[in-house]
Amino acid sequence: MMDNSAFDKLGALLTDSLIEIISTVAGLPVEVISTAQDDDFGGIIGMMNLVGRNGGTIFISTSKACVRILCSRMTGVAPEEVSKEDIDDTLCELVNMAAGSLKLRLGGGDAAFTLTPPFLIRGEGMSLVTKQGVYNISRLLGNEEISLKLKFIYTDPMEGP
Repeated sequence: MMDNSAFDKLGALLTDSLIEIISTVAGLPVEVISTAQDDDFGGIIGMMNLVGRNGGTIFISTSKACVRILCSRMTGVAPEEVSKEDIDDTLCELVNMAAGSLKLRLGGGDAAFTLTPPFLIRGEGMSLVTKQGVYNISRLLGNEEISLKLKFIYTDPMEGP
């Protein structure tokens, strides 16, 4: 069973990974704006499950406008020319890179996991509710151009059935 300091380390590693990826790949330095543990999401959510001895789910939520800016900065395509498919691909790839970076930073051990394919959910007024005792972090990242929410739910199989 992992203690809270191990969970906190995982959350910090994932947050640092996402900040580094956005800064490097899109040339947009972002920082943590809030650590409030709210459950609200934006209009588009990129997700990936982590499967292994310990499992979890990564969520990156933002608006289509923010993903359009990220895609434009990553590809050099003008924001108005970014297609719906480009938006989908960009958010899925961002989730994939963040999860892959976390896996590399962990290097195996008790927190080892395999990655599933990333996927998207779209909608308005979405929120996420988890049962009590499930470790999760919520981080709002951004700068003057973009904002996005990182949510990480991590479950320890020794904590429940």
